[in-house]
Amino acid sequence: RRKPVVVGGASVLLGCLAWILYGPANVLPPYVLGITTGVASGAAMLPYTVIKEANPPEMSGTATGVVNFLNFTLSALLAPVFAWALQSAAGDAEMKLEHYQAAFQPLLYGVGLAIALALVLRETGPAVKARTE
Repeated sequence: RRKPVVVGGASVLLGCLAWILYGPANVLPPYVLGITTGVASGAAMLPYTVIKEANPPEMSGTATGVVNFLNFTLSALLAPVFAWALQSAAGDAEMKLEHYQAAFQPLLYGVGLAIALALVLRETGPAVKARTE
């Protein structure tokens, strides 16, 4: 069962990112939020397994390559977008917390969208195959 792990990991990630951006300072040590965010984001590796199982075996390499291409291409293209959003929010002023909040708020929406999409994801894997046989 992969869907609960993906949804759970994304929910923890959403909570950590929201806390980092909007939570009170000095309640949790920064390294706790950092390590928790890193561990939770590890659930993003499960779609590689799902894409391999959802496609015929002879297409699994291509499917994995497409997911990898999308992941790294969007990461590379969106980094300058976030930098531009941060610069736009700050203008000529010194960067403050509210500038980071304005620039990174779309990231929270993206994780929320990922959770919603994961909820409608068809479950794959041995447990599903055993029930259908």
